[in-house]
Amino acid sequence: MHKYMYMPLIKYNYYKKKGIIMNIFFYIIIFLIGITFGSFYTLAVYRIPKKQDITHTHSYCPNCKHRLGTLDLIPVFSYIFLGGKCRYCKQKIRPRYIILETLSGLCFVLYALFIKLNIYTLTVEKIIEYVFFALFFTFIVLLVGIYNETKKASKPVLIYGLIILIIFVLYCIFLKCMI
Repeated sequence: MHKYMYMPLIKYNYYKKKGIIMNIFFYIIIFLIGITFGSFYTLAVYRIPKKQDITHTHSYCPNCKHRLGTLDLIPVFSYIFLGGKCRYCKQKIRPRYIILETLSGLCFVLYALFIKLNIYTLTVEKIIEYVFFALFFTFIVLLVGIYNETKKASKPVLIYGLIILIIFVLYCIFLKCMI
């Protein structure tokens, strides 16, 4: 037996392991993006019915109104590290925050797995499909979340959903995507 006979198999296994590790990092990044969206969802569900700004006003504790610091704004992790309490007033934070953030992260990862999105299958079409998923998922979560809080459908959220739908339909018509 020649000593280099198994070299291609070794190289294949090395690259296969490297690919698995790269995909794990890829899905971790997608999860982090998902929990960031989840953090935005909790903010928007709280503020939209109160007609408060959701993009330019800094996050604050709903109880003591103290402006949250950078370390207080890390989705999921800040809730865990602070023990589910506000750093400033020590009031309990509703568990829906961590639940919605975590579920959003999981949904983002599950959808990526569903469409077989990974480090090797990144194409413009798959990325566009994933972006439409994120935008439509945002619409659904905001609509349902606000309805659960107020028992009313939010007109700005409905308009946002309609705009996303129109853009998606135009994209499908002009680029002949498969629905």
